[in-house]
Amino acid sequence: MGEFSTLAASLLVTVLLWTSVCVESVSPSRLLGDGKVLRIPLKRISREIREDVLEGNVGADPSTQEDNLRGKPGQGYYVQMALGTPPQLLNILVDTGSSNFAVGAAPHPFLDKYFDRSLSSTYVDSQKAVYVPYTQGNWKGSLGTDEVSLPSGPNVTVRANIASITSSSNFFINGSHWEGILGLAYSEIARPDSTVEPFFDSMVKEGHVSNIFSMQLCGTIDQGNATDISVGGTMVVGGVDADLYEGPIMYSSLRREWYYEVVITKMEVDGEDLGMDCKEYNFDKTIVDSGTTNLRVPKKVFKRVKQMLDAKTDIDIPAEFWTGEDLMCWKIGSTPWEHFPPMGIYLQGTSNSEAFQLIISPQQYMRAVSDGLGRTEDCYKFAITSSDSGTVIGAVVMEGFYVVFDRENKTVGFAKSTCGVRDTTQSSGVAGPFPHSNTTDCAYTVPQEDTTVLMMVAYVMAGICGMCMLLLVVILGQWQVRRWRRSWDDCADDTSLLKSNTSY
Repeated sequence: MGEFSTLAASLLVTVLLWTSVCVESVSPSRLLGDGKVLRIPLKRISREIREDVLEGNVGADPSTQEDNLRGKPGQGYYVQMALGTPPQLLNILVDTGSSNFAVGAAPHPFLDKYFDRSLSSTYVDSQKAVYVPYTQGNWKGSLGTDEVSLPSGPNVTVRANIASITSSSNFFINGSHWEGILGLAYSEIARPDSTVEPFFDSMVKEGHVSNIFSMQLCGTIDQGNATDISVGGTMVVGGVDADLYEGPIMYSSLRREWYYEVVITKMEVDGEDLGMDCKEYNFDKTIVDSGTTNLRVPKKVFKRVKQMLDAKTDIDIPAEFWTGEDLMCWKIGSTPWEHFPPMGIYLQGTSNSEAFQLIISPQQYMRAVSDGLGRTEDCYKFAITSSDSGTVIGAVVMEGFYVVFDRENKTVGFAKSTCGVRDTTQSSGVAGPFPHSNTTDCAYTVPQEDTTVLMMVAYVMAGICGMCMLLLVVILGQWQVRRWRRSWDDCADDTSLLKSNTSY
């Protein structure tokens, strides 16, 4: 017990020192209020490294975090969280494209562990069912609340809404090592309704952090002359970390607070405009989503992007690669990046008269994957896919940038990341701002029915119905009058006959 107290005290001192360093490194204009800055490792790493994080051995020096976050591409970034009393440690996927905090709460073949509600003395069942569908997969479960904390941050605990997943389809990933999902978007898209307060909202509401968080997703990183197929990154809760980016942070205004919805004003390949109506890029929305792997674009846009990339790549690439059916592989360390063109995505700035450019390198739209043969070659999959539900700026794009979700100012910021790249001849970056006539013209607006026309049609129909009813009343009235007259005439004839007979 004495050893535990000593360890706890050491951990507290280390965390407080590290927090003060982070606070001093954050730009005052972006550290809002009196909230703390929590630097949280996003882990797909070995069990030994995860234990180091829990024991407080990782985090005193930013450089110590650069090489200890590992995993496989395409399976999401997760953070370790503690749920219940006593705490149960789970790895939780960070997802800016949803709002529910949900964890596996029953055995599943793809889960290393799950949240056992019966073992927590502070769990409260809300007696409410919940179902959540995603771009890929879905899950069902029940809502409750419990004490939740981030072991890799300061000693902060909040009572948060937790969805306990009891059944799912194509949701958990075999070998991903995460057991739940942390939705970081707004309550409007929370399930089953917006009354379910998201975890981050609870932290802000209780005054633990400012209403801002940021992410550096580093994707695949080189080690020596070979492509190391691993990923890692850092999430900063409550502010930004100046060590994670270089150059300016350029901000795009949120169009609506549900997803992190932004507006694309232009797309290009190798400096050439796709030449499409900018509304096509945002049909029916554009969101920034760390929980989606690829860059997903509407079908018309995908067709054009695929054509232009193929035309501007000066080596022969099979058509099946651009459709996502086949991989492209090269000898380890010899990927010809210089033969692939960069892409550009322009986003609306903080005013309607400006936009800025995200420079997308080939290392982002070509995602490193395993060849399944013990990594004898560097293999890649095309990381741009078509979408039926708008554009999704997924993890492969975010991996080139430091992304700031400034909820207080209703903006999303992008800066050049300090993560390493596999080829220095081409890299991601931001440029601008550039003048634009009116960026709001590019936003997709759901067509609204003209209520004036509908009212006119309704009045005309009502008038026609009224005339028909009036005509029917007149006809019935005339028929009734004729019937009455006929009856009166018959009666008069009988009386005359009676009188005639009486006269005899």
